[in-house]
Amino acid sequence: MSLNIKEPHPHGMLPLASHDEHALEDITVSIKHYLSKHIYPNDELVYEKKAKPRFEKEKGRSPKDCHEVHHLMMEEPYTQMWSSVARTLQEMLWDNQGDIAWHDMPRLQREYYNLEQKSKGSLELDPEFEMPRYIDGVDIHCMPGGYQTTMSAEDFYTPAVYDRGAYYYTQGMAGRWGEGGGSALAVAVNHFYPDLNPKRILDLGCAVGWTTTPLTDFWPDAEIHGIDVGEAFMRYAHARAEAMNKTIHFHQMNGEDLKFEDGTFDLVITGGVYHETSKKAAENIIKEIYRVLRPGGVCMNYDIPYGGEYNLHAQFMLNWDCYYNAEPFWTKWTSWNRTKFMNWGGFAKKKVFESWADRDHEGNFAFFDDPFDDLHTSANGGIGRVHFFGAQK
Repeated sequence: MSLNIKEPHPHGMLPLASHDEHALEDITVSIKHYLSKHIYPNDELVYEKKAKPRFEKEKGRSPKDCHEVHHLMMEEPYTQMWSSVARTLQEMLWDNQGDIAWHDMPRLQREYYNLEQKSKGSLELDPEFEMPRYIDGVDIHCMPGGYQTTMSAEDFYTPAVYDRGAYYYTQGMAGRWGEGGGSALAVAVNHFYPDLNPKRILDLGCAVGWTTTPLTDFWPDAEIHGIDVGEAFMRYAHARAEAMNKTIHFHQMNGEDLKFEDGTFDLVITGGVYHETSKKAAENIIKEIYRVLRPGGVCMNYDIPYGGEYNLHAQFMLNWDCYYNAEPFWTKWTSWNRTKFMNWGGFAKKKVFESWADRDHEGNFAFFDDPFDDLHTSANGGIGRVHFFGAQK
């Protein structure tokens, strides 16, 4: 059953695992993969053959929404079983990654100091920064410390945990440099806006820079900026980019209050940002994106999909993380129409596009007009296709 996923590419700032630590990584991700392929899809059968008929007999009607399905399914031993395993695997993953980063921290600190002596990009931290409550109040996706924790003036422990851990959290699908999301955003820009040649780019909510560093390969002459709220995250993202020989400018900054002038950027991207922010914050962020874009500039985003196209059981599966994986804003985002969201920020509805990314019949990365079709017939117990949406100002 072991997947034996290749380890992420070891740039200088990546924590390195021992033999036993990597074995535990492989065990954890292999069980996660098994759940995805063989356990989650069968939960719909439990719903259709057992839980739903029981509900209809007791209530005299079918479940009316995914919240009723959630309460119904969490009474089922099958669902309880895989939920317990999934949560335990998440905790195992982060516990192991914490050990890996801690054991390798002396080497990482030496590497950090060496990189600081020959920096090509820049790092701007804000000593007066006030962490948003919606970030500070939760360790997102059960990762101890979340995005908010900074333990000292030179700390980068938590983002080091994230960099390696997120690779295994995504079962290696983000690419061995973590470049998959950023590359996909760049491909989407070139696909939907082929005439755009951005000179100034902002990655809003860049975390450790997974979505930021690939941009230098697509637009090598552009001035590229990345922002996020965590001091430690920005410190690590800067060092990571330097280790990869990428010239990027990182800023500790709240996306709700961007410290850039109107019309500063030709392109603003986000990757998986909105489902980790409150509704009010997301509304403020999209307005700020519109403000800092120049006329003709493009906002390109990807995130977990809008669940309106899903059946009720698929919506329950889609929203499981909200209840059991410390993702409190997940259901808010899956119920939010993306075109209306972009229009709220100032983008004209007629200029907003929505698309879904997946592999085609030949296994190539491609964009599709619908979340489901003959190739991808359902969410199959998971999130389904990745949702891309954007607009030109």
